[in-house]
Amino acid sequence: MRILYDTNVLVGMLSRRESILAFKKAIQQDEIIHISSVYILSEVEAVLTEKLRLTKQKAKAVARLLERQSVIASPGKIERVCRDPFDDYVLAAAVVGRVDYLVTADKDLLVLEKYKKVAIVTPNEFVAIMKS
Repeated sequence: MRILYDTNVLVGMLSRRESILAFKKAIQQDEIIHISSVYILSEVEAVLTEKLRLTKQKAKAVARLLERQSVIASPGKIERVCRDPFDDYVLAAAVVGRVDYLVTADKDLLVLEKYKKVAIVTPNEFVAIMKS
């Protein structure tokens, strides 16, 4: 199963050890293939430094760790779909990365429910999918 965690989910996951371990285990056991992008990883780095007050060096190290656990999608053209134009970069990475699920807490993305072949779900919905 190919998934893309949005920045808000990745940052939230990083604050909970059990979430990080579950993420790593799912990747190691080939339950999921995590797709990300340079845009998302740079956004994670910025949030970690600006909002969570990590040093730039630590934030960059975290982003590199996430990058090593991910397949990096490189979208070309960014279609205008969302109210928030920055969310279009996330959608584009999901489409180019051929993800099954885009996992997000962003209401501007969730309202779409599906974009092209990508299902857009909350973290709780995704946990239920993984358990089924």
